[in-house]
Amino acid sequence: MTGDQPSTANIAPLISDGLRFDGLMSDGQMSDGQMSGVRWLPGAAKISLVHQLAGQQPDNLCGPYWLAILLQAWNAAHLDAAHLGQLAQSVLPIGDPEQWVPPGAKSRQDYSVPLPETAHLAEAGTAVSGLMAATIAASQNQFTLVPLAAQWSAEAVDRLLQLCLEHPTWEAVPVCNIRTGHLWGTSLTQQQAIDYLEGTDITPPAADWDVGHFVTIAGMLPGAARSLIVVRDTYPQFGCQGYHLQPAATIAAAMNRGDGNAGGVLLFVAASLQSEIEQQCQDLGWTIAAWDNGTPLRDERQG
Repeated sequence: MTGDQPSTANIAPLISDGLRFDGLMSDGQMSDGQMSGVRWLPGAAKISLVHQLAGQQPDNLCGPYWLAILLQAWNAAHLDAAHLGQLAQSVLPIGDPEQWVPPGAKSRQDYSVPLPETAHLAEAGTAVSGLMAATIAASQNQFTLVPLAAQWSAEAVDRLLQLCLEHPTWEAVPVCNIRTGHLWGTSLTQQQAIDYLEGTDITPPAADWDVGHFVTIAGMLPGAARSLIVVRDTYPQFGCQGYHLQPAATIAAAMNRGDGNAGGVLLFVAASLQSEIEQQCQDLGWTIAAWDNGTPLRDERQG
């Protein structure tokens, strides 16, 4: 395929028709499990409505945005992204929002509390270690983020999803720290996705933007020859209400980044399961360690 299908034929039917995905179910939730071909990761039902109601992320707070959604979904804390950004030592850039907001989105800077600023765009955002510390503090030690560092491959991404599916009681949510320029564009059409799943090579849309970012993995869409990962994003304009499809190889490349900074996966899990999950992840060859995504903590910046 050449990528010239009409833009109106988007991926929504692949992940929403028959699911009541965009309308949600009568109680405002999805069901876990396999629906209309999509294999949702355990815990996806808890996140669906909270994510929908959250809308677009505040500028430069994608990490705290996810933390706010996850803690609310598990009823562990009800803090917004800005308050969690304070706990995580997030830093905002000074400058033109066009440098950090994707095309078609409006800047959102309605922060509920003041946050420190920097004139150095590369240092803005949230450090991985800061997000980990904020998770423990905000949840009062109920939840944690397990950092998985590796040289990522498509096979490793698939293994991660299988691990989450094989342990439904974990309700582990993979939060991926990525460089978005490696992703397929979120305007992927339904026909392009079907062709790819059936084994036909396609020319996917170019990436929507190219920044450091946090997304979560919601599930996988198996096909006759290949599968696609269902990514849950922070901008509702992307894909189907913020959900879009990516091959495991692009997720791996995005986590490897290639921009001089590191990426990886933060598994959001109950703190009581941390030791068990870390051991299984180490057995699969992943290193349990935070990485440098380019944003220093405030103390490091002052030093």
